[in-house]
Amino acid sequence: MATYKGIKGFKVQTLAADPVATAAWASAPALNTGRNAGAGIGIATAAVAAAGANSPTGYTSNVEEYNGTAWSEDTNMPTPITGFSACGILTAGLIFGGYNAPPLPGNRDETEEYDGTTWTGGGTMPRLFTEGGGCGTQGAGLAICGNPGATTTSEEYNGTSWASGGTVNNGRERNCGIGTQTAAMTCGDNVPTGPGAGWLAEEYNGTSWTNGNEMNTGRDASASPGGGTQTAGIIATGNPGNKDAVETYDGTSFSTATAMPAGRSEAYGTGSSPAGNYLVTGGAPGYLTTTFIYNENSEPNTFLNEGQVWYNSTGGTLKFYNGTTVKTVTVS
Repeated sequence: MATYKGIKGFKVQTLAADPVATAAWASAPALNTGRNAGAGIGIATAAVAAAGANSPTGYTSNVEEYNGTAWSEDTNMPTPITGFSACGILTAGLIFGGYNAPPLPGNRDETEEYDGTTWTGGGTMPRLFTEGGGCGTQGAGLAICGNPGATTTSEEYNGTSWASGGTVNNGRERNCGIGTQTAAMTCGDNVPTGPGAGWLAEEYNGTSWTNGNEMNTGRDASASPGGGTQTAGIIATGNPGNKDAVETYDGTSFSTATAMPAGRSEAYGTGSSPAGNYLVTGGAPGYLTTTFIYNENSEPNTFLNEGQVWYNSTGGTLKFYNGTTVKTVTVS
């Protein structure tokens, strides 16, 4: 006897990306030069790790780019620095502030712009700046708090020059930045010993800073910059204790997310990535080369179930999940 399903078949869901079992961290190729105390540029498939500390007494000017498959060497920065902040994408990146290597050590007020090949000097910051938060783009960057003195100041960059931004409510250093110049979030502080100002998120609308809710795990020196946006962000790792703790932020509250496979601090993040696709590389203890990427499918209702069938519109393939492995349906 014929059935409706036998005559009409059944509907197959069309998805742009394969479903995932859960949000998870996956290993990616390692950096060629281990480093810490810097900040990353780009997205998870087009990232930049530049400069940083690569020994107890040495800084590097080495630059590496990640294309989603491997890290490769690119044009070195003009000078070796550490403790800087960064934002933007691989072809339009911005590095600002930091700490100069000996023989002329000291906090910096310099800015460097990167076009994917060449480094060019940008506008001078209004103050010496190191170990602060950063986010935004090359043409609209944001520097948040930092040293010296756990300041409450922020500065905005317009692609040419820096100008004073809104005053942050809680002085911070070694804090993290997320988002854009007109929709930013910062959190963390170097005294995360209990709930308080350093645990609070603060949000920026381009004019003023407003206190938000507290992190679940206080920290400083998390991967910099954080990933995502003011309303869909991610914070990973940090001190004290080279944490593996990860939290997501929805614009109101923090939620504990899947921990990283290995704890660290002072690592390089990719601030332009969506919160659900965030790369973290390098960091301490020591001068790490390991790289991890956080993946979270952004399409609704696409977590893997045994027997699930779907059409991947990006690859043009029909796929199914057998409970263990994603399989491609082949026609012979």
